[in-house]
Amino acid sequence: MQIGRRLRQLREERGLTLAEVADAAGISISHLSAIENGTRPNPSFLVVAKLARTYGVPIDSFLDPDVFPSHHDVEDAGASLDVSYAEMAKRLAEADALANPAALLEVLAAYLREREQQYHSHASEDGGKSASGEDGQRPDR
Repeated sequence: MQIGRRLRQLREERGLTLAEVADAAGISISHLSAIENGTRPNPSFLVVAKLARTYGVPIDSFLDPDVFPSHHDVEDAGASLDVSYAEMAKRLAEADALANPAALLEVLAAYLREREQQYHSHASEDGGKSASGEDGQRPDR
C-alpha cells in the first residue's frame, strides 16, 4: 500500500479533515493533499514522523511489509542470529558492559582477538587462502 493511501485511510477512519491533520502535524494542507494523492509519493522522514505521531501509529505502519519487514519480523529473525553475534551479546550482558565504556572496550577487544584467531586458523586450513587474497594478503588495487 502506498503511503498516501495509508494516510488517507487513517484520516478517513478517524473522521478528520485535511486541515485538521495538517494543522496537528505542522505541515501545509497542500503538502498533505499531495502526499495522499500520490503527486508527492516520497515525503521526508520528518514529515512521516510527524504524521505517525499525529495518528498515534508507529512509523513502520506506513512501510510496505513486502519491502520492509515490521519490527516484529525483525525480532523474530533475531532468534536465528549467527552464533557469533549471540555470543557477543551474551558477553556484553555478563560484563554489564553497556553501562561501562571501559568494560565494553575490553569485551569487544577480546571478542575481536578471538575472531581474528578463528579467521587465521580457517585461512590456514584453506591453504592460506582467504577472501582478501589468494595468499591471505590484501590484493593490489
